[in-house]
Amino acid sequence: MKKFGNASGKAKAVLSVFEEGERLNGKEICERMVDEGYRVQSGHLKMFIYHNMLYKHLDKEDIKGVNHYFRV
Repeated sequence: MKKFGNASGKAKAVLSVFEEGERLNGKEICERMVDEGYRVQSGHLKMFIYHNMLYKHLDKEDIKGVNHYFRV
């Protein structure tokens, strides 16, 4: 299992799980990261996205009370 190192590495790893035009919630992103071999928890990943990636790399949309993220 790989552990997240620095913020730029984390951002690239998160962006690598998105396909073109895809909208994913935090749990789906976490599951794909685990499938790629990363050791990550859903809550930690969502906080990282909120503080470091939102509006710079990702945007969000509220669908039935759940945030879904997509590439900018």
